[in-house]
Amino acid sequence: MKNILNIGLAQINTIVGDFEYNFNKIKDFILKSQKPHIIAFPELSICGYMPLDMVYSSRFLRQNEIYFEKLLDFSKSLETVIVVGFVREDGSIYNSLGIIFKGDVLGFYDKKFLPNYNVFDEKRYFKQGTKDLTIDINNIRIGFSICEDIWYPDGTERIDALSGAQVIVNINASPYTLKKQNLKETFLRARAIDNLCFVAYVNLMGANDELVFNGESLVINPKGDIIAKAKAFKEGLLETALDINEVHIKRRTDKRWDELSHIKPSNISICLEKPYTLASCIEPSLDKEQELIEAIILSIRDYFEKQNFKRAVLGLSGGIDSALVLYLSILALGEENVKAIYMPTKFNKDESYMDAKRLCDNLGIKLEVISIESLRNNYYNVLNYDTFDIADENLQARIRANILFYISNKENRIVLSTSNKSESAVGYTTIYGDMSGGFAPIKDLYKTEIFEIARYINKDREIIPNHIIEKPPSAELRENQKDEDSLPPYEILDKILWLLIEESKDVEDIGFDKDIVKKVYNMLLKAEYKRRQAPIGPKLHERAFGIGWRYPVVRR
Repeated sequence: MKNILNIGLAQINTIVGDFEYNFNKIKDFILKSQKPHIIAFPELSICGYMPLDMVYSSRFLRQNEIYFEKLLDFSKSLETVIVVGFVREDGSIYNSLGIIFKGDVLGFYDKKFLPNYNVFDEKRYFKQGTKDLTIDINNIRIGFSICEDIWYPDGTERIDALSGAQVIVNINASPYTLKKQNLKETFLRARAIDNLCFVAYVNLMGANDELVFNGESLVINPKGDIIAKAKAFKEGLLETALDINEVHIKRRTDKRWDELSHIKPSNISICLEKPYTLASCIEPSLDKEQELIEAIILSIRDYFEKQNFKRAVLGLSGGIDSALVLYLSILALGEENVKAIYMPTKFNKDESYMDAKRLCDNLGIKLEVISIESLRNNYYNVLNYDTFDIADENLQARIRANILFYISNKENRIVLSTSNKSESAVGYTTIYGDMSGGFAPIKDLYKTEIFEIARYINKDREIIPNHIIEKPPSAELRENQKDEDSLPPYEILDKILWLLIEESKDVEDIGFDKDIVKKVYNMLLKAEYKRRQAPIGPKLHERAFGIGWRYPVVRR
């Protein structure tokens, strides 16, 4: 006879600090589930991840407690064990999960391994947990852990498994970076194989400030096979049945288990009658380009919706960067909520207008044209300088920014910046000009990635005009200007930047022309003061400027 555990993993999209919203979301997912034996929600799902210094607020801590108690009360009529993440205060402050059943608390587990690298600063806020927790449901032992805990091979999961746990439930708010899911699936498989158990991994979905959470919750069997997987970047409830006999068979045939395990009776044991078996589904992984597209769309949508913003405005130049931002923002907000403004001077070629117009036609929106040539001349007449140099180039970008922010104030729109990572890295962006905005959707995309995504978007039909993709990039701030007049070709620049930024390579270790590498490195450091004043945008790589990059502005 099969020994079945029905499990649900709810990858929900929370709002930091909106306890009522998050509570109702948790409640709704429980009610629409098939009432499995156990249902798990992501890390800090009651308060939202990551609350940062809100954790120090007494009111915030009390709200965590109040809404945990509300969930306790809601659970009284349910025959399902609920696992939920929240901030718990007990002398100290913990990143905790609580296990709830029929109005009772079966136990708490406090996160042991507090990450303190890259975007994480959890040691600033939480005390490290020290205790393990397992419970028995229908004589099936389940262990629990939180996010970072499962990254360590001899951590909590190992202790729980050797104590008899056949299932490990790991709740997460694991931020997205490109292809990080592949890495996670690799080590989650290793945990399942090493511990001869099922691993149930539930991850947060949504975006908050610079962090994006991709979901992709999954269940892995003791052989290391993924038997259920949720969609990327979509809310959803993954429900499946675990045949615990698979664990018994694997452990029975592994003699190491007899020598290492030390199974003791659990202090917490409940019985639930649920004879049915839930079907499994395995959602496919996304292509690199689609992954980035979905992450950015989600970040734009959540940035707007969670702050009750509706509409956006951006400057459309006829170039590749603004074209991609327009495309993504329309997918995120709807064509009726996005305004594109073309602001030419005498340096803008007619073909740039035609490219911008064709793109807007393809996307079903109107292109508004505001010439800034007379404004530019007015500045020159007032300032009365004889020479034309980079200050005059930047002036055009700043005039455009003024117009965009004027429209932003008048029409209650958020200005979308169109700066990319390559240009921001080397300072090839105008502070208080094209760099400015309320949100920067492509700030963590390298220029070559932008071209790759544009070609991917056009794979079935031309949406972004091919001329935009094929023509040499240009800021068009003076006659016949091209980016490569002052920068290495982007194919080379991006490879150098990747090694300097993402891999922290030294100049001497990068196998390109040393003079070019030194030039790029010096530009990277010199532009830090600009980046400190840039708007936020989604983190897509390990070392995103802003939350993932910490360099002093003043240094030698």
